[in-house]
Amino acid sequence: MIVLILLTPARQRPLVASVATIGTFDGVHVGHRSLFSRAIELGQKLGVPTVAVTFHPHPASVIRPEKTPLLLNSFEERLSLIDEVGIDYCYLVEFDAARAGEIAQDFVRGTLVSDLGVKAVVVGPDFRFGKNRIGDVNLLKSMGETMAFEVYADPFVVAQGRCAAVARRLLPGTDENSDVVISSTLIRKMILGGQFDVARQCLDRDFFISGLVVSGDGRGGSELGYPTANVNFQEGRILPDDGVYAGWLRFGAESYPSAISIGTRPTFYGDRGQRLIEAFVLDFNEDLYGRDVTVGFTEFIRPQLAFSSSTELVEQIASDVERVREISRRHLEIT
Repeated sequence: MIVLILLTPARQRPLVASVATIGTFDGVHVGHRSLFSRAIELGQKLGVPTVAVTFHPHPASVIRPEKTPLLLNSFEERLSLIDEVGIDYCYLVEFDAARAGEIAQDFVRGTLVSDLGVKAVVVGPDFRFGKNRIGDVNLLKSMGETMAFEVYADPFVVAQGRCAAVARRLLPGTDENSDVVISSTLIRKMILGGQFDVARQCLDRDFFISGLVVSGDGRGGSELGYPTANVNFQEGRILPDDGVYAGWLRFGAESYPSAISIGTRPTFYGDRGQRLIEAFVLDFNEDLYGRDVTVGFTEFIRPQLAFSSSTELVEQIASDVERVREISRRHLEIT
């Protein structure tokens, strides 16, 4: 199945020609945004709409399921982020066994030329596509010469400053003087390592997870005095390690400082607890049950701990909340 999704009706134009950029775009990080910016620039120059050609599910889940990465975004989040940068359309390719077996030339003739009428294609320098990943930039350029489209292979976006230093520590075998390319793989390592400040540089935003607030056991409010929003999340998403984090919860158009816990609540459930995302929203008393919210992560506070009593846990939560308050003030001063 192939679906052409108009991201914003206000930008609607007839799709008889286009500028396309192609990728999974997990995370919609600054490297992806560089490709989008080039595509938008070319689209404006040529007077045609821009299209992000993307795949769902992740191609690895079909080609090599055992190596499918945990994703930085849900598909819905990915669409929203692509929309935010100003791309006109998303061309969704349902990736299945038939698509995995499609030869590269057929993808160009069918998807890019027949379906999208491309006048220009923007990709990264290592772009590969088609059965056995035979297709590359050189093939695209060769076909473009005979099928009347240009190919732009933009350079990688590399990490800078502290972001680069952290990246080299996270990628074993990386030479200390070599450039480190910003990638979804690198950002996943940063999230798992609690390095949210450098992940923010790579994403150009905080790492976040969107989900529905669902019912929990109610212990946070009734027993501990800190009612939490239990945020449902999709399988296959990457989560930070179990622990407590400073961050925010966005409900509607507003964001509120929050203490976010990820873990299995070992104080009450030992090692049998279900893994949850719970957010205590500071200075907030609205009912969020059944609402769609987004939780964002700004700083790691402490690992998950098991306490000997509820009293001891409440004392630690109070300390965590004060730490979140301090971090929130600091971030407001920076921004």
